[in-house]
Amino acid sequence: MTEMVMALYKGILEQVVALEAHKKGISADILLTRDSKGRSELVRAFLGFDLEKHELLEEAAVVAMNNREEAILEHLERLYAHTRTEGIALDKIRSEIGYTRQFIRVMDKYRRLPDNMNFTERRMVQEIIKYVVEQARLYVK
Repeated sequence: MTEMVMALYKGILEQVVALEAHKKGISADILLTRDSKGRSELVRAFLGFDLEKHELLEEAAVVAMNNREEAILEHLERLYAHTRTEGIALDKIRSEIGYTRQFIRVMDKYRRLPDNMNFTERRMVQEIIKYVVEQARLYVK
Protein backbone atom coordinates (compact mmCIF):
# COMPACT_ATOMS: atom_id res chain seq x y z
CA MET A 1 0.00 0.00 0.00
CA THR A 2 1.43 3.33 -0.95
CA GLU A 3 2.08 5.73 1.87
CA MET A 4 0.30 8.59 0.12
CA VAL A 5 -2.94 6.63 -0.32
CA MET A 6 -2.78 5.32 3.24
CA ALA A 7 -2.19 8.83 4.60
CA LEU A 8 -5.17 10.11 2.60
CA TYR A 9 -7.35 7.28 3.90
CA LYS A 10 -6.29 7.90 7.49
CA GLY A 11 -7.08 11.60 7.04
CA ILE A 12 -10.52 10.73 5.71
CA LEU A 13 -11.13 8.37 8.63
CA GLU A 14 -10.17 11.14 11.06
CA GLN A 15 -12.72 13.43 9.40
CA VAL A 16 -15.33 10.67 9.60
CA VAL A 17 -14.64 10.26 13.31
CA ALA A 18 -15.12 14.02 13.78
CA LEU A 19 -18.45 13.86 11.89
CA GLU A 20 -19.53 10.93 14.03
CA ALA A 21 -18.75 13.00 17.14
CA HIS A 22 -21.01 15.77 15.79
CA LYS A 23 -23.75 13.21 15.17
CA LYS A 24 -23.37 11.92 18.72
CA GLY A 25 -23.70 15.45 20.07
CA ILE A 26 -26.83 16.09 18.04
CA SER A 27 -28.27 12.72 19.07
CA ALA A 28 -28.82 13.75 22.68
CA ASP A 29 -30.56 16.94 21.52
CA ILE A 30 -32.78 14.97 19.14
CA LEU A 31 -33.90 12.70 21.97
CA LEU A 32 -34.54 15.58 24.36
CA THR A 33 -36.36 17.89 21.93
CA ARG A 34 -40.14 17.50 21.88
CA ASP A 35 -40.91 20.44 19.60
CA SER A 36 -41.49 19.02 16.09
CA LYS A 37 -39.92 22.00 14.32
CA GLY A 38 -36.85 21.93 16.54
CA ARG A 39 -36.53 18.18 16.17
CA SER A 40 -36.85 18.38 12.38
CA GLU A 41 -34.00 20.92 12.33
CA LEU A 42 -31.82 18.57 14.36
CA VAL A 43 -32.77 15.58 12.20
CA ARG A 44 -31.79 17.59 9.11
CA ALA A 45 -28.41 18.44 10.67
CA PHE A 46 -27.87 14.79 11.61
CA LEU A 47 -28.61 13.74 8.03
CA GLY A 48 -26.26 16.43 6.72
CA PHE A 49 -23.39 15.03 8.77
CA ASP A 50 -24.30 11.52 7.63
CA LEU A 51 -24.18 12.65 3.99
CA GLU A 52 -20.77 14.25 4.50
CA LYS A 53 -19.51 11.00 6.01
CA HIS A 54 -20.71 8.92 3.07
CA GLU A 55 -19.24 11.40 0.57
CA LEU A 56 -15.85 11.26 2.31
CA LEU A 57 -15.90 7.47 2.25
CA GLU A 58 -16.91 7.55 -1.42
CA GLU A 59 -13.84 9.66 -2.10
CA ALA A 60 -11.71 7.11 -0.25
CA ALA A 61 -13.24 4.26 -2.27
CA VAL A 62 -12.55 6.01 -5.59
CA VAL A 63 -8.92 6.66 -4.62
CA ALA A 64 -8.53 3.06 -3.44
CA MET A 65 -10.00 1.69 -6.67
CA ASN A 66 -7.83 3.93 -8.83
CA ASN A 67 -4.74 2.80 -6.92
CA ARG A 68 -5.82 -0.83 -6.59
CA GLU A 69 -5.63 -0.74 -2.81
CA GLU A 70 -7.50 -3.91 -1.87
CA ALA A 71 -6.99 -3.50 1.88
CA ILE A 72 -8.83 -0.17 1.91
CA LEU A 73 -11.63 -1.56 -0.27
CA GLU A 74 -12.01 -4.55 2.06
CA HIS A 75 -12.19 -2.20 5.05
CA LEU A 76 -14.90 -0.16 3.33
CA GLU A 77 -16.77 -3.38 2.49
CA ARG A 78 -16.81 -4.22 6.20
CA LEU A 79 -18.01 -0.71 7.08
CA TYR A 80 -20.94 -1.10 4.70
CA ALA A 81 -21.66 -4.78 5.35
CA HIS A 82 -24.91 -3.81 7.11
CA THR A 83 -26.43 -2.46 3.89
CA ARG A 84 -28.71 -4.58 1.77
CA THR A 85 -27.17 -3.31 -1.45
CA GLU A 86 -25.42 -5.74 -3.76
CA GLY A 87 -22.09 -4.99 -5.36
CA ILE A 88 -18.76 -3.48 -4.44
CA ALA A 89 -18.14 -0.99 -1.65
CA LEU A 90 -18.41 2.00 -3.99
CA ASP A 91 -21.89 0.91 -5.11
CA LYS A 92 -22.99 0.50 -1.50
CA ILE A 93 -21.63 3.90 -0.53
CA ARG A 94 -23.31 5.60 -3.49
CA SER A 95 -26.56 3.89 -2.62
CA GLU A 96 -26.36 5.27 0.92
CA ILE A 97 -25.59 8.73 -0.49
CA GLY A 98 -28.69 8.51 -2.68
CA TYR A 99 -30.94 7.52 0.22
CA THR A 100 -29.55 10.24 2.46
CA ARG A 101 -30.01 12.89 -0.23
CA GLN A 102 -33.63 11.80 -0.68
CA PHE A 103 -34.17 12.05 3.08
CA ILE A 104 -32.62 15.52 3.15
CA ARG A 105 -34.76 16.71 0.23
CA VAL A 106 -37.95 15.61 1.97
CA MET A 107 -36.88 17.11 5.30
CA ASP A 108 -35.98 20.41 3.60
CA LYS A 109 -39.41 20.56 1.97
CA TYR A 110 -41.03 19.78 5.32
CA ARG A 111 -39.12 22.61 6.98
CA ARG A 112 -39.85 25.14 4.19
CA LEU A 113 -43.31 24.21 2.94
CA PRO A 114 -45.04 21.86 5.38
CA ASP A 115 -48.50 22.74 4.07
CA ASN A 116 -47.56 21.81 0.49
CA MET A 117 -46.66 18.22 1.27
CA ASN A 118 -48.82 15.34 0.14
CA PHE A 119 -49.74 12.38 2.32
CA THR A 120 -46.83 10.24 1.11
CA GLU A 121 -44.29 12.97 1.84
CA ARG A 122 -45.71 13.59 5.32
CA ARG A 123 -45.55 9.86 6.00
CA MET A 124 -41.97 9.80 4.74
CA VAL A 125 -41.06 12.59 7.16
CA GLN A 126 -42.50 10.56 10.03
CA GLU A 127 -40.49 7.51 9.01
CA ILE A 128 -37.28 9.52 8.51
CA ILE A 129 -37.64 11.08 11.95
CA LYS A 130 -38.33 7.65 13.46
CA TYR A 131 -35.25 6.25 11.69
CA VAL A 132 -32.99 9.08 12.90
CA VAL A 133 -34.37 8.87 16.45
CA GLU A 134 -33.47 5.17 16.50
CA GLN A 135 -29.97 5.99 15.29
CA ALA A 136 -29.74 8.74 17.91
CA ARG A 137 -30.58 6.21 20.61
CA LEU A 138 -27.71 4.03 19.44
CA TYR A 139 -25.30 6.99 19.50
CA VAL A 140 -26.28 7.97 23.04
CA LYS A 141 -25.75 4.47 24.48
